[in-house]
Amino acid sequence: MAKTKRIFLVLLILLGPGSIIYFISRTVSNHFIKMPYIGFEYTLDSNGNKIDSVAYSVPDIHLTTFDGTPITRDSIDGKFIVLTTLQNECPDMSQCGMGIYHFNEIFFKRLVKNQKNYSNVRVLSILTDADGKPINEPSQKLRDEMLQYDSTGLWWMTTGDVTPFYNFNYYGDKFINHPASSKDGEIGLKAHTNSIVLIDDKGCIRGVSGAKTDSHIRNFFDMLKLLKKEDFDRKRAEKEANEA
Repeated sequence: MAKTKRIFLVLLILLGPGSIIYFISRTVSNHFIKMPYIGFEYTLDSNGNKIDSVAYSVPDIHLTTFDGTPITRDSIDGKFIVLTTLQNECPDMSQCGMGIYHFNEIFFKRLVKNQKNYSNVRVLSILTDADGKPINEPSQKLRDEMLQYDSTGLWWMTTGDVTPFYNFNYYGDKFINHPASSKDGEIGLKAHTNSIVLIDDKGCIRGVSGAKTDSHIRNFFDMLKLLKKEDFDRKRAEKEANEA
């Protein structure tokens, strides 16, 4: 037992918590570990008691890509969405809610390279100011910068209202209201500006992470792998049931 604990501790130090979760899900025979649903909405009775709940699902959205293509709720159906914000000052780390260089090197390049496994994953970034308020027009500087990161069409860079994406319950308040932490290098007033959010193919929130550090981004990729494995297992079970 002590030896097992030591091995687990070494793996935790070397790989990070996200990798450990993914490792366990791939190796434990009953495959019981799944990504949670985040942001449940509750129905209350007349006495304020919870009588029903449903996982938050992204409602109608109206975004526009930098090249003028509309993005609606139908656009994300059936896709796994990696949600971030962008600021016109990006990729300057002190003025940007995410570490774009880290994200590109650790996450996005792997996504592009492994399209066989991640063909239905899109990165969706919404242009805001430091406090998460919408900005209607990207600067030429940002346009030029982002052209260096994506020529595949897998990274949707958009303008529009962020509220439908971040208005889910999270630790006692709506996530959109949570404050940023300047001591952690976050910009502005709001935490969502500095976050990466994982949305499944049904529009439900399945993961939330910081967007600045390489460790946060590595662990977020592990969340995506875990969610994709869940999707694979579900489709395989459906196929076997249909063939039975």
